Amino acid sequence: MPSPVRTTAAALVVAAVAATILTGCSSGGSPTPDGHPSTAIVTGPSSTPTPVPSAFSTAVPQVRATVPPAVRVAAPSRIAVDWAGVRAEVRPEGVDDRGGMSLPPDPAVAGWYRYGAAPASTAGTVVIAAHVDAVGYGVGPFAHLRDVPAGTTVTLTDTAGDRTRWRIDSVALIAKRGLPWASVFRTDGPRRLVLVSCGGVFDESTHHYESNLIISATPA
Repeated sequence: MPSPVRTTAAALVVAAVAATILTGCSSGGSPTPDGHPSTAIVTGPSSTPTPVPSAFSTAVPQVRATVPPAVRVAAPSRIAVDWAGVRAEVRPEGVDDRGGMSLPPDPAVAGWYRYGAAPASTAGTVVIAAHVDAVGYGVGPFAHLRDVPAGTTVTLTDTAGDRTRWRIDSVALIAKRGLPWASVFRTDGPRRLVLVSCGGVFDESTHHYESNLIISATPA
């Protein structure tokens, strides 16, 4: 059974998804982050619910809630996918002022959702996301993941130098308005890695892709 804290967080996700227009992965601009959080803190159970994003956006990162850290675990610093030479630096990210997960503006750098699980965590989902492309930067490595086959190995290296390996078991392109975010941002349940980027049709009027690429992997 999930703890009261986790149940509350999941409820917040459902409410946020219902109330928020999903954005994300725009080619229309490159925001400047106002700083990066600690690279070695993973939040744990607390009397305050862990903030959970309702979507990915391109807004300037502004974390609206903080939770006293209960567990210190090394954060992921590099990701390597055995497909099309996909390699990227990984930085911790939080929640922006729109309620979405903030991302590094450079598509070559991925963001790790620092309120979720870390590679060495014993439960929960490690969420790593990156833009497909951005004005002033070009196309990022995650753009190549749309064709990655199931069974491909993903290696995460953390700030302590330790590596964890994961095997991709599903690749899905899902319309943003239909994304089950509550099942992605989990701090409980089996260990899992989820990679997120944008894909599908690019809407010239909104400067956003209409879908998200969701890649799920389990420990190898």
